[in-house]
Amino acid sequence: MLQHGAKEKSRLTFEIGEEISYKSTKFDFLITDVIVDIQPDLVVLKENVLRPADITAIDIRNKDPRNATVRNMAYLGMGAGAILLLTTTINSLYQQGDLSQASDLLPLSGGLIVGGFVISKMQYKTFKHKGKNKIQAVILYGN
Repeated sequence: MLQHGAKEKSRLTFEIGEEISYKSTKFDFLITDVIVDIQPDLVVLKENVLRPADITAIDIRNKDPRNATVRNMAYLGMGAGAILLLTTTINSLYQQGDLSQASDLLPLSGGLIVGGFVISKMQYKTFKHKGKNKIQAVILYGN
């Protein structure tokens, strides 16, 4: 379980069988492994055994639900720019036979596409184990 502060909505949980990418105190690069077992003081992986205190960062690009919102906002901007460019091009060709009208809205549609691309790069990438951020091994028994 990864948690930022005391809020329950800021929790990310990893379960047995899930893939996890992490940086440890021994290595300064991401290592990807599969969780085999979780004990109160250890996380047993397919090729390693870790204590939660030894983990310095965890890759959360595909795990954090906030990234889905950021990704959707980016696609919205890029899609709007592409549709604006396409419709002004078709409209200009249909009405005047050339691309004179399309060139007027080219900066706006380009700005929307670039804005969407910039927003897509603002995703949450890693969860660093410092400050208010906590990494805990919690065993939850289901029914």
